[in-house]
Amino acid sequence: MKRLLPSILCLLLLLPAYTLWAQVPGLQVTKIAPHVYIHTTYNEFGGVLYPSHGMVVSTKDGVVLIDTGWGNEPTRELLTWVKINLKQPVRLCVATHWHEDKMGGIKALQEQGIPLITSELTAILATENKKGTPDITFATDTTFTIGKEQFEVHYPGGGHTADNVVVYLPQQKILFGGCLVKDLQAKNLGNIADADLRSWPTTIKKLQQRYPKAKVVVPSHGPWGDKSLLSHTLVLLQAQEK
Repeated sequence: MKRLLPSILCLLLLLPAYTLWAQVPGLQVTKIAPHVYIHTTYNEFGGVLYPSHGMVVSTKDGVVLIDTGWGNEPTRELLTWVKINLKQPVRLCVATHWHEDKMGGIKALQEQGIPLITSELTAILATENKKGTPDITFATDTTFTIGKEQFEVHYPGGGHTADNVVVYLPQQKILFGGCLVKDLQAKNLGNIADADLRSWPTTIKKLQQRYPKAKVVVPSHGPWGDKSLLSHTLVLLQAQEK
């Protein structure tokens, strides 16, 4: 019995850390349209577990990622999922702003020679905040086509951050709003440490005008839905002003 005590004590000491790790879900991938998937990874802050969504778009000429996973290891897991399930190369990844949940997997991408594309402002902010250096930048907006799938990357103005962009898939009418858009369950604006609260309402209104045909709107941190997510975000912004 005495010989067993040190081993039991070691296990007990390790148990809290193991339990916390075990509670954090792994990668989740959900198909929302033909050839379009939502990838979800998680992180924990203050004892609360938060999801972060990005997008996987499978084209005839490879895969395009919208945002990395939340860190390098989740991003490696995502790349493995693509390799096993889609059996296609990842052509590039567009990061929608400089925060860790959007481009925290930059090292994992660059290890495999996958370019990370951002706006020039995102690249500046990422470098200033030591988040890594994107491989390719664009001024404010860009549109590109891969495998006959069109991707519209648009900067509507400041909001969650000064640099946040959205990505629109016109063929599927899917708008990836990222952290600029709040889900219908959200009771507040979440992390506003780097927010441009003055510009945010105008930015959302611009999205409503630019994408009236959007059928699916995807936020970063909660359930996706329709254009009502944009209206709900405006309601939260109005409450913030009071």
